[in-house]
Amino acid sequence: MCYYMNPPALKTGHLSKFTLEILFYVFHAMPKDGLQAYAAQELYSRQWRYHVELKLWFKRAEPGDGVDLSDGATKYIYFDWQTWDRRHFSGNIQQLAGGFLSEDDVRVKVPSS
Repeated sequence: MCYYMNPPALKTGHLSKFTLEILFYVFHAMPKDGLQAYAAQELYSRQWRYHVELKLWFKRAEPGDGVDLSDGATKYIYFDWQTWDRRHFSGNIQQLAGGFLSEDDVRVKVPSS
């Protein structure tokens, strides 16, 4: 009988407790699903930004990210969905400018009744 039970419904409030890897999984595995939008919103709240042209998630590197920040330059890490790992972005930082979705673009909009 335990196999026939319906699992409890996932509430969007639960997303704040998920690891980054689970949020990235929800985003990539559930295209055009409402949970994809909520996962994106949670990633934005954790300082990750989605680049429209490169179709990658980026975040400014911080001391705990394993990137040498001693030269004072702004550096980014990105989530590589092919290897399922965070990597240092070694490309042209100017390429990133203007390509990120704004937080308002990512915010889930609930229609008013």
